[in-house]
Amino acid sequence: MENVEPLSVKVKKDRHNCCVPQCSAVKTEGNHLHQVPKDEALLRKWKIAIKTGKPLHPKMTVCSKHFLDSDYIISQGTGKLRRLKPGSVPSQHLPQRVHDKVLSSPLKRKHTERAARASKRTARMRDVGIQVSDEEVSFVSNLLTSDRRLVSATGIHSIRLLNVLTQCADEIASESPLKKFSLGTRDRIILTMMKIKLNVSFCALAAIFDLSNSQTCANYFYDTVIILSKVLKSMITWADKEDILKNMPKCFNNYKSTRAILDGYEVTVEKPKCIKCRIRLYSQYKKNFTAKVMMVCAPSGLITLCAASFGGRASDKVVTKHTGVYNLCDLGDALMVDKGFNIDDECKENFIKLIRPPFQRNKKYSKSESVECAKIARARVHVERVIQRVREFALLRGKIPWIICPYIDSLVIIASGLVNLGHPIMATDKY
Repeated sequence: MENVEPLSVKVKKDRHNCCVPQCSAVKTEGNHLHQVPKDEALLRKWKIAIKTGKPLHPKMTVCSKHFLDSDYIISQGTGKLRRLKPGSVPSQHLPQRVHDKVLSSPLKRKHTERAARASKRTARMRDVGIQVSDEEVSFVSNLLTSDRRLVSATGIHSIRLLNVLTQCADEIASESPLKKFSLGTRDRIILTMMKIKLNVSFCALAAIFDLSNSQTCANYFYDTVIILSKVLKSMITWADKEDILKNMPKCFNNYKSTRAILDGYEVTVEKPKCIKCRIRLYSQYKKNFTAKVMMVCAPSGLITLCAASFGGRASDKVVTKHTGVYNLCDLGDALMVDKGFNIDDECKENFIKLIRPPFQRNKKYSKSESVECAKIARARVHVERVIQRVREFALLRGKIPWIICPYIDSLVIIASGLVNLGHPIMATDKY
């Protein structure tokens, strides 16, 4: 039998490298390798420190170059073995990624100085920023010293009313004391009302009120609009039947059962990017993207109800239903509307009388229909005058930017409340 030489088997030597990226160190006399810890919390800290980007395997090792000398415990034996202290984490010669943000020392100093200036401004504010010191009055507040100037710039009828609004806004704003403002409550109200009344850009308002940028001005506007709407909403209440009869104009002598006059108006908004929003907002009547608002006022011209706005596609029938006016009316009350309101069935269900101009038949009205139409128009024209006063605020008259669209309901409440606080629609001899 022939002698067969045994096959030589190559034994693969275990060679452990450091698993830290950008480090290929191996075990030497002066460089030791340490296995990753088994404790999950400590293992998570190691993974974050060495930035491997993948899970750590139990057999992975990290060399001693990535630890401080204080991380080791030196044994007292002859070999002087170095062991890691419990809880040690790699902190030296760690990988530096390209996308890691490294701040230079001048930039660090700039950020530190900016934070110090911000803390000084915060310390100077009183009542956690809700009210600034009385000596700091804006340039615009010094100019608006008369009622005439104030109503022209803001739509607020008197300085006394501005002071009352400021006091009420302070009480409401105290519910959220963490917000800090560089402007006082009075100046923020003037800023907001100038935007609503004149539709001035935020950049121009920031320059007028000496603010840092237009975004700060916009934030003041959004916050103050909500506060003002809460204050002025109390000026819009559903009138009692007795109060309506006491203040019934002469043109309603034939329609004394009228409880409210309804009419809708549309506010143009910016074209949205969302297809669903475009479908809901497009108005076939205006041929544009609009928000539809329902105006409900008493025969005397007092606005008695402000409901949520709808997209321009919604019909007057749908908007009227969501106002809740049917539930507010009593038995035998009447609603005065225009021809486009197809709400006959709803009024019958709630036992409400509907006063509406007669529809045109054939080519012309009969004599009685013409007289009836003229009487209704003579009485119903006052709701158009109320809408005209609301539209005196330029922000509601022009195209509203898409970013302000969520605040349309609040803007309508503010305008309606100020209209109710203004001069009556009709003169005294009309009653």
